[in-house]
Amino acid sequence: MIDWKQYGPIYTVAPGIKKLGNLPIIEFDDQEERYLNLKKISSNNIYYDSLFKKHINQKVTKKIEEILNLEYPNKFFNFKNFNEMGFKIQEDIAIFHRSNKLIALHVSFPSTWIPKEKIGMTFSAIHQPVPGMKKFLVNQQKYVDMMVNAEKPIIRYVWGEHFGYLLSPLEPIKESVKVIHTERQTFVGMSKDDLGIFLIKKKVIPFLETDSEFQIWYANQIKSMSDEQKRYKIGN
Repeated sequence: MIDWKQYGPIYTVAPGIKKLGNLPIIEFDDQEERYLNLKKISSNNIYYDSLFKKHINQKVTKKIEEILNLEYPNKFFNFKNFNEMGFKIQEDIAIFHRSNKLIALHVSFPSTWIPKEKIGMTFSAIHQPVPGMKKFLVNQQKYVDMMVNAEKPIIRYVWGEHFGYLLSPLEPIKESVKVIHTERQTFVGMSKDDLGIFLIKKKVIPFLETDSEFQIWYANQIKSMSDEQKRYKIGN
């Protein structure tokens, strides 16, 4: 089920950062096989900036391995680098550097954005198209530092909609079918290495399969948007 209840009653572009609490950093569910199979057959989903050197690759891989071994001691994982690791978990992964640069992506389920266009960008450049973000982007280094310094993981949730496929275009459906997607975004800081790990767990459901409680929430989200936000978020 999508994580819509975590988002809040009205639409906002505010970060909405929360403590992770008792939630796992990396989440496995009964759809694990579906996600991993889609990742295997995805193309053009791994990108590196020149700053993502071998020693950074190794440190990030080791950090993820430590998290997995701690949270899932009875589950076996076998990977040697960032590339291989990304195919073993359901989340998409992005790595940000404290110098304000996106330096690595392992993304199979992007929500209406194109990964290869974002690699190497600053926090501000990545979020520039989002209406209402201007006041937050003025303090972009604050948010970069927040990611990198998150030694105790933090989390936020976002939502959106798209048409014609479920988790990815590799699961096509009728072009007219509206699909709601949510993202569980978890941040893990590696402050000593000036790195921030950004984990994105996407979940989807066709709009017509949602219940009345969700649809009331959805209507309130739309009602609270500016015209510019509506055009960006839902194409109206």
